[in-house]
Amino acid sequence: MDVFIAICDDLPEERTQLAQMIRACCQKRRIDDRLHLFSSGEDLLASFRPGRFHMVFLDIYMGGLSGMDAARRIREQDGGCALIFATTSYDHGIESFEVQASDYLVKPFSLQDVDDALDWCLAKMPEEFRCLSICSRWEQMEIPLRSILYVEISGHQAYIHTEGATVVTRRKMDELEAEIASEDFLRCHRSFLVNMNHAHSLGGNAFRMKTGELVPIGSTSAAWARERFINWTFIKTWRRK
Repeated sequence: MDVFIAICDDLPEERTQLAQMIRACCQKRRIDDRLHLFSSGEDLLASFRPGRFHMVFLDIYMGGLSGMDAARRIREQDGGCALIFATTSYDHGIESFEVQASDYLVKPFSLQDVDDALDWCLAKMPEEFRCLSICSRWEQMEIPLRSILYVEISGHQAYIHTEGATVVTRRKMDELEAEIASEDFLRCHRSFLVNMNHAHSLGGNAFRMKTGELVPIGSTSAAWARERFINWTFIKTWRRK
């Protein structure tokens, strides 16, 4: 999934540095960033339209239109775009609340500051942008929820089957289910958690995935799983209209 992000700063080196930080944070999450860099508030607004950007990083002190004024005009058009100020002073912290800013970073900020800001924004964004954070073979990984087909527990290991690979981690099902916390995922068996977005159909005792794989349903859960899947399908269809 692509995330469209705008950076507005009148200093070229500041724009470049922030772009590098954002790209590193997105790569860690396996998110494709679509960065658009602007040197003034006027240029940003000339290119802006509602829904174009998921996030906008704004310096406040710029020649011409200030970042705060640009933010006000953006908010008049788009109530869902996340606004993050990246500036040199705390002086406009109160004003940032007026435009419902998601974060306020003061230069010089760190990579961790940018990472935390992205975490906050992505958590407020649609489900497809959320990630599951796990450790696999001593490597910390961020797995997009949208890419998970199903989770399987065997022994003391969790096998997270995704569109591209199977990732193994030492986690309990209850922990994973609580962290995922998504209406798209169904605990259909004590050892299986299925992403219904990737289910092709539901038989008597298993989900048939779009990949052809079968995910078993617990013997006592068949009627309940069928009802949940039918209701989920209806709600998804209704929301697309």
